[in-house]
Amino acid sequence: MIQLEKLLIAFLLLSIVSCDHNKKDTYVAPKADTGIQIGLIDTLYSKVLNQERELVIYIPESAKDPKRKRKQYPVVYLLDGDYNFVPFVGMLKHYSEMNDTKILPEMIVVGIPNIDNNSRMMDFSPTTDGKPEQQGGGNKFLEFMETELFPYIEQNYSGSQNRSIIGHSFGGLVVMNALTTHPEMFTNYLLIDGSLYFDDKLFLNNPKYSLKGKDLKNKNLYIGIANTATYGSDLESIKKDTIRANKYVRHSLELVNQIESFDTNLNMKWKYYENDTHGSTAFLSQMDGFRFFYSWFEFKDEYKYRGKSFIPKTIEDHFANLTKSHFELVSKKIGYTFKPEEQWVSGNASMLFNYHKLPKQALENYNLNIEYYPNSSKVYKDLADFYLLQEDTIAAKEYYAKTLELDDNS
Repeated sequence: MIQLEKLLIAFLLLSIVSCDHNKKDTYVAPKADTGIQIGLIDTLYSKVLNQERELVIYIPESAKDPKRKRKQYPVVYLLDGDYNFVPFVGMLKHYSEMNDTKILPEMIVVGIPNIDNNSRMMDFSPTTDGKPEQQGGGNKFLEFMETELFPYIEQNYSGSQNRSIIGHSFGGLVVMNALTTHPEMFTNYLLIDGSLYFDDKLFLNNPKYSLKGKDLKNKNLYIGIANTATYGSDLESIKKDTIRANKYVRHSLELVNQIESFDTNLNMKWKYYENDTHGSTAFLSQMDGFRFFYSWFEFKDEYKYRGKSFIPKTIEDHFANLTKSHFELVSKKIGYTFKPEEQWVSGNASMLFNYHKLPKQALENYNLNIEYYPNSSKVYKDLADFYLLQEDTIAAKEYYAKTLELDDNS
């Protein structure tokens, strides 16, 4: 009997261990909506192209919050969107959304994937180059963008007319075609190791596709050039040699020299990425190009107040006045009213009061926030709280009453 009881206990213990072991080995699939989402898929039927086109779209973080959403955002139109989208959005998020690195504005990114390689060749090439069944649809592709894609993004995604286009390799033909024939389409043009050999160097030899004689004031072009040259070559030797393998670099340098010789008012910058290939140059060119396009966006005067050593000599050096001047410049450059975020202005007012012990400057910042956001109850409450800390109960009561009035709090 005792032996039977021992066997039963051993069996029960074995069963418990076995159940626990099975539980650990059971795989539970994650929910479909628990992943990290950086974009959404949309489609647009094009009457111009007579086909449905897929779009991969990135929406800025602030646009997802009704309290922070801006009326408009700059838009980046990214060619070859199926493989360029993820690295570009990663770079953009780092420079536009990290607290201490707001060097670029938040932007909408519209990646335009290719239907297939044949479609890519047709869409990107501005002329047939003797192959009408394979190439020559570039002007139709630009028409699709200008008359169908732009209105769709601006109406449905709060896109602005501050637009950038990115074209790498064969996609660079679209960039040059737009810049030479429809420069009004974009503000910023990013050409990355473009296929300038196309159609007997179309953009270097054909007057119809030249920038000569054009007024390109307020337009920006960044040219990234990869090191695809023969080992041992450098920029100076490439300019002079006739080595076939060096022609891609030589063509890009020839374009740079042409543009510099023209009186176009085009704001241009270029860089030779000596340590990078045709593929790896894309990411670095995007990063450098967009920092060039929006070099005026970063609020560098803000850094003066990051330590206590700065002493403003004039009222223009007060934080509120520096803020106002900077964002007036940004608005002018970006083409529409661009205000700092309400929470950012309020946070800096608190910093001026608590860290710098500058109550007068803090008050200026709170009043600036009311100027920017006159219909927000929060800006009046912030000012009321400030007056209460200053023991000015009469002013505090006035602004608390305004807060309740805007909140419709009877």
